[in-house]
Amino acid sequence: MTTPSGTSGRAQPNPVASAPCSFGVDEVVADDAWMPEPDEMLDWMVELDYAGTELGPPGYLGDGPTVRRRLEVRDLALVGAFLPQHFSRPELVPDDRAWLRDTLRLLREATPDGSRPFAVLAEGIDEPVRLAFTGRVHEHREAQLSEARWDDLIDNLHAAAEICHEAGFEPVFHPHAGTYIETADEIDRLANRMDASLVGLCLDTGHFRYGGAEPARAVRDYASLLRHVHIKDCRAGVLRALSQRGADLSAVLHEGVFCPLGAGDADVAASVEALRSVGYEGWLVVEQDQFLSAADTPESLVAGQRANRAYLAELGL
Repeated sequence: MTTPSGTSGRAQPNPVASAPCSFGVDEVVADDAWMPEPDEMLDWMVELDYAGTELGPPGYLGDGPTVRRRLEVRDLALVGAFLPQHFSRPELVPDDRAWLRDTLRLLREATPDGSRPFAVLAEGIDEPVRLAFTGRVHEHREAQLSEARWDDLIDNLHAAAEICHEAGFEPVFHPHAGTYIETADEIDRLANRMDASLVGLCLDTGHFRYGGAEPARAVRDYASLLRHVHIKDCRAGVLRALSQRGADLSAVLHEGVFCPLGAGDADVAASVEALRSVGYEGWLVVEQDQFLSAADTPESLVAGQRANRAYLAELGL
């Protein structure tokens, strides 16, 4: 982190953003009982002192010009867009690349002046075998990539990253629960094969913990690749209990495996300290990936995210 003059060596805090998934608007969990209206959600972000947002599901915030107007009137930055692709499925790549180009055009139109959103790439979250065996893929060889599919994944990731660069966006890869890049071993293998001149790493503290990695250690291990950070907590005990019962990703998410900051096992405080130690200066994006039931209300939703923001404030953010 930079040390501005006149601050006696104290570093500037990282800018903190939110994301629609923290308010029940999620690309993965689509059967919520309700979800907030776009303007309502963005007003909450401003009220809670967030400086920016990720895009959320393309189209939720409107078309490109609408997104830009909504963010500009609230002085919110656009910090990223989640763009899953089937990198290990060559037969699906042409359609994925067409969708990627279309979404990057929307992202360009949506970007306010001064914002530099990341293109957050991930493996597809719809592979039945990975959804079924999430949390225990090490026990199921049929749920693991073959050498040939690893080669396809790396080649297609690099090709997608080049498309992002051509469109003017810096790409990062986001390991994610329920995909072929979930476990600590898979993350490490990917990191060792990625071309860092083409694509960086998005470290999500919750998803890394979900896959068995230690987020704070990962910050240090992958510091040279680190470009973007999602702050999330994870209840590893919930994952273990449900995995033993054969639960799939949907059940795990509905049970609240991703929980309020400080209530889980990701040790967010240690991750923040590690980020400081390696000099990370970028965005911290609060994500809680939550399912909204009929018992949730706008008031309870805002209260929960206010608590997340307060938790980070206690860490100096």
